[in-house]
Amino acid sequence: MPHRTFSPGRYAVAAFDALSAHVAILDERGVVLAVNRAWDVFARSNGGGNELGTNYLELCRQVRGPEQADALAVVDGITRVLQGDIDTFEWEYPCHSPTEQRFFVARVTQFVQDGQTYALVAHENITRRKVAELEVRELNRTLEARVHARTQELEASQRTLEQQNRALEYSNDELSQFAAVASHDLQEPLRTLSLHADMLLERHLGRPIDDRAERHLRHIITQAGRARRLVQDVLTMTELSATPSTDVVDLGALLPEVLEALSWPPTAPPVWGDLPPVRANAGQMRQLLTNLLGNALKYSEGRNLVVSITGAQTGDTVTVDVADAGSGIPAEHRTHVFELFRRLHNRTPTSGNGIGLTVCSKIIERHGGRIWITGNTLGGTSVHFTLPAASAAEAVLSP
Repeated sequence: MPHRTFSPGRYAVAAFDALSAHVAILDERGVVLAVNRAWDVFARSNGGGNELGTNYLELCRQVRGPEQADALAVVDGITRVLQGDIDTFEWEYPCHSPTEQRFFVARVTQFVQDGQTYALVAHENITRRKVAELEVRELNRTLEARVHARTQELEASQRTLEQQNRALEYSNDELSQFAAVASHDLQEPLRTLSLHADMLLERHLGRPIDDRAERHLRHIITQAGRARRLVQDVLTMTELSATPSTDVVDLGALLPEVLEALSWPPTAPPVWGDLPPVRANAGQMRQLLTNLLGNALKYSEGRNLVVSITGAQTGDTVTVDVADAGSGIPAEHRTHVFELFRRLHNRTPTSGNGIGLTVCSKIIERHGGRIWITGNTLGGTSVHFTLPAASAAEAVLSP
């Protein structure tokens, strides 16, 4: 088979017509010297004719309407390339028809032949890429609009929440002030009532007074005392801080003063070992132990007074158990006793106002723990609660 010498010029015309881009060659004035098949087909299908010999720059300058700016930009680019100001020029532009959406990119380069300068102008259809870009851009715009709207909603919700919190804080402050004033104003007439009943009973002590009158006087004294305790308990509830200041607290160190305040019988002291240090508010821990041990003492009346306090640390949590051998709490009531003013009248005749365990629950809740009740092998009640553990470093540094 004879060897054939490859000549690029032999294939130039066929290759020129095979290009999918619309290509034209312009002289220095912008006159169209040659076009490929794609250019000619596009021009004829869009209302044009044979553009050979026409001045392409002038055709572009005559464009009016929304496409005028793009046409003038292409004219400027071709002119600058022909003048040698720039080597290449590109310009993306829309070229929509009545039936479809189309986008093109114009690419202009320069070449010199036989001492003459020419411009090679190619218009390439980039509709698929451009439509994809526009879709992505629209999607991003939609997403940004949604994010912006959602952000505004969240900011509005945050502002509303902050306003509600401020209103709630204001309401709580007013409630606390009211409770303090009310407790003072209520305790004074109760104290006076109790005092006069005592005086009346003392005055008639040993003198003629019927049993019924004496019972009434003693009932007045008892109920006045109970009412005073009720007012004090309500005041205690209002004084619980929503965010108490905390420090390292040794619960074992608080127990002796709590027992002294409760006038605990020295013949049956509670049993406790080393309790892990906790991070808590010391004043509220004192109130917590006072209420729990006070209940254990109250509801052990007529029974063996046996009370033990144990504690263990697991991770960053300390669990404390206060167990007694008192009258116990039926399983169906072990949740309800933490509700405000909920009393079990059948436990003992000395049942309280139904606030003590509510106070305990609120204290533990404020410290991020939980509290619950179970029975025990002594036949009484075990109160369990959790508190944040103090770190080892804090425990060493604490006094």
